Amino acid sequence: MSQITVRQANLADASAITALVVANVPTWTRRTAGGELIEADYDELTLFERWQNAGPWASVEMCAVHLANLLRGSDGIPLVAEVGGRVGAEAEVYIGNEPEPFGHHINIAKLVVHPDIDEAGLGSALLTYIQQIGEAIRCKRVTVADGTSDAALYEHHRFTRAHVGQRVVFKAQEGRVFYKAAELASFDPRQIDGWHMPFGRYQNARQEWDRMPPGFWNSVPEIVEIETARLHLTVTGQEAYALVQQDRDHAQRAHVAVWSRRPLSPLLIMALRDWAAGHGYTELVTFVWDYILAQMEIELEREPYTQHLYARTL
Repeated sequence: MSQITVRQANLADASAITALVVANVPTWTRRTAGGELIEADYDELTLFERWQNAGPWASVEMCAVHLANLLRGSDGIPLVAEVGGRVGAEAEVYIGNEPEPFGHHINIAKLVVHPDIDEAGLGSALLTYIQQIGEAIRCKRVTVADGTSDAALYEHHRFTRAHVGQRVVFKAQEGRVFYKAAELASFDPRQIDGWHMPFGRYQNARQEWDRMPPGFWNSVPEIVEIETARLHLTVTGQEAYALVQQDRDHAQRAHVAVWSRRPLSPLLIMALRDWAAGHGYTELVTFVWDYILAQMEIELEREPYTQHLYARTL
């Protein structure tokens, strides 16, 4: 068996990372002018269409921009595992500091292995390296969201299933609540250190914050065209930041992410619903973990998309 080497990724790895991500997509799709989703060849797709299928890693151009953002000082760390001098797997982790049940943790936001490389142990080598990083910086735990297809890998490394998350939809609605909503002026991630993230936390609060600053994907017009609001909300006894983005297919629906100094409160939910209704939205879409869902005493619809959170205490 060839020796496996794990190291930090660099810009020169963009092509190899794109190749392994593309190799893991069984079918590429695009939408017709009428909105129908059809199969398509990879080479026929625009940068935006590739991004819709598999994120910024689906094209070398966007992957390079994404890597540059991580390497310039973000709290994200891109890693690759090489075997025989070839990049065969990639992972990205984010360091986070949030209230329990997460605490000071290192979250595996992405881990992908090239399906054509037969060498065993690439995923395990990355997981071992990530755990060593977490131990070195004294994290309380390692977490990974989703990962249902790799449950055996995580369980082999002594991860246990901790929480279940679900995407939900609830109505925008005018309400009698006093709050202030101003345009967010600062995008320094240090201002959310130790904060909660009740809405929109697919991975961890620090990684989701990287979507907050404007202008990151200005080179891709279809992404820039998405109507977006970045809010500093002040509600009685509560301060929060919110990212509200219009749904591309439903103009009256918006996706919302929230970072809050204190735990989620009914007044904060009411303020969000009122703000959305006042700006022409009828529905809000977000992702919540089970312990948050139990606190939402409002009528909502559960969508099919779910994730599992695996965690290992260090």
